[in-house]
Amino acid sequence: MTLDRRRFLQLSALGIVATVADSACAASSDRPAAAADRPQLLAMLGSERVRHLGEHYRAASPSENSADALRAALSRGHGLRIPLIKSASIDDRIRDDFAAGRTVVVDGWVLSVTEARQAALFSLTPA
Repeated sequence: MTLDRRRFLQLSALGIVATVADSACAASSDRPAAAADRPQLLAMLGSERVRHLGEHYRAASPSENSADALRAALSRGHGLRIPLIKSASIDDRIRDDFAAGRTVVVDGWVLSVTEARQAALFSLTPA
């Protein structure tokens, strides 16, 4: 088989598309996932209070009562993870939640949905 210019370009383009698709669909274990497991509320309220808020949120939202469900809910809105294109940070998502009115009242605290889900996920981790 001879490799002419046209075939070379087709194979090169296919290789690039396959590489980008593979990295975009791969599960990420970098900073955004770690940020989802470590809510910023910890610094302000402490771990016991955040656990308490997370337990209340899980009790009020039975469909988000497992770590898998919470991680899925937190990852929604991330879209595909494409290298070199920055996705919204947790801070941006919290700010967007407040701006769009996506808030919940949990034990007297007004939290963004993202913050409440983070607290719920944190409440599932061993103390």
